[in-house]
Amino acid sequence: MKKKILVLGVAVLLSFSMTACGGGNNSNSDSEKESAKESTETEKEPVVLVESGYHLSIYDSDSYLKYGATLKNPNKNYALEFPKVLVTAKDKKGAIIATDEHVLNFIAPGDTVSFGSQVDCKGKKPDCVEITAESGDYISPEGENIIPTSNFKITNTSEIKGDGEYSYTGEVTNTSKRDITSVAVTVILKNKNKIVYGTTTYIDDMKAGSKKAFDISEYNLPKHNKYIITARSWE
Repeated sequence: MKKKILVLGVAVLLSFSMTACGGGNNSNSDSEKESAKESTETEKEPVVLVESGYHLSIYDSDSYLKYGATLKNPNKNYALEFPKVLVTAKDKKGAIIATDEHVLNFIAPGDTVSFGSQVDCKGKKPDCVEITAESGDYISPEGENIIPTSNFKITNTSEIKGDGEYSYTGEVTNTSKRDITSVAVTVILKNKNKIVYGTTTYIDDMKAGSKKAFDISEYNLPKHNKYIITARSWE
C-alpha cells in the first residue's frame, strides 16, 4: 500500500600537493605520484548539497515548510550510509521556530539523489531557513542494499492541474536484479531553475523487473515552470 507523506551544502575542494626532492630519480618520482593518486582516490569527501529550496504553505492557523534538496556523493570508493538533511527555520531575531533532521538510507558512489519533505512551523512564518547536509557513514559500496538511482526508470509522467490541486502521475520500473521492499518517489518543483517545493511518496514491494504506477496529489503549490520526478531505493 502506498504511504503518502505530506510533505540539502558546501562542496569541499580537496587538493593534494607534493614537493619533489632534489636528486630524485624518475622511479622515485613515479612512485610518489602513484602514492598520491592512491591517497586521493581513497580520500573521504563530504556529501555535496547540490541545491535546495522551499515554500511556506499556510493552512488556516498552520504553516509548513515544504522543502526539496538534491545531494551528491562525490566519492568513487565509498557509499554514504544514513546521510542527513537538516532544516532549521528561524524568526527575524534568530530564534528557532522549528527544526527537522531527516535521515536517508544510502547514496551510491558518484550518485545523486533528491528528497522532499516538510517541517511544521507551528503557525509561524520564518524569516530565515537553513538547509544543510551531513555525510553519515562511509561504507563499502558492495552491499546488496546499495542500489544506484539509475536502476529505477521513471516513465509516462504527467502534471495534472485541478481545482487548487496538482497531481503528478507516472510509472516507475525496478530495472535491478533484486526485489526491493520500498521505493521512494520524489517530486521536485522548480521556478526559474530554482527549487521551490519537494514531496515524497513510497511504493512498496517492487519486484525485480516490475513496474508500478504512482499518483501524488498536492495542494496550494507555489508558482513553478518545471517538475522533476526521481526514484531511489528505500530499505
